[in-house]
Amino acid sequence: MARGKRAWQPREMQMLAEWLTKTQKGKRWMMRVRLGSPRPAVPHPEMSPEELAMVGSWRRWADAVILEDDKVTIVEAAIRPNPGKISQLELYKMLFPHTPEFEMWRDVPVHLVLLYAIEDPATIMLARQKGIKCVEYKPEWLPAYLELLMPRERRGSRL
Repeated sequence: MARGKRAWQPREMQMLAEWLTKTQKGKRWMMRVRLGSPRPAVPHPEMSPEELAMVGSWRRWADAVILEDDKVTIVEAAIRPNPGKISQLELYKMLFPHTPEFEMWRDVPVHLVLLYAIEDPATIMLARQKGIKCVEYKPEWLPAYLELLMPRERRGSRL
């Protein structure tokens, strides 16, 4: 039987919201957070005011930021993580101190978390080598979602 095209659903955001609600009680957290400066570091004289304003829309989106008095945690969520998530987290950590909305936390240590449902051993190993905390979270709806996937999509890559 041929599989039809799946309707897109924000499953990773659903997984993240569930994990934050269950594990970050009493903490201040936000999802879909823009990071970085809304202005270019070196404005180009040839840029019009409209172009300068548009540059702010190129800020990066972290899946979640958890703010505590003594640390900040940036979270990237993936049902099946891939190595690109590691570089995203590293970029978010670099951009965080330049984000005006978080000026109060500029000098607080930033921790990185890769939240995943299906383990990819190579990606997890690389993330841990880079000091990124890897957290497995399997939502109750995961088995039903996996049934929609092709068999090769139901697992992480093999080492």
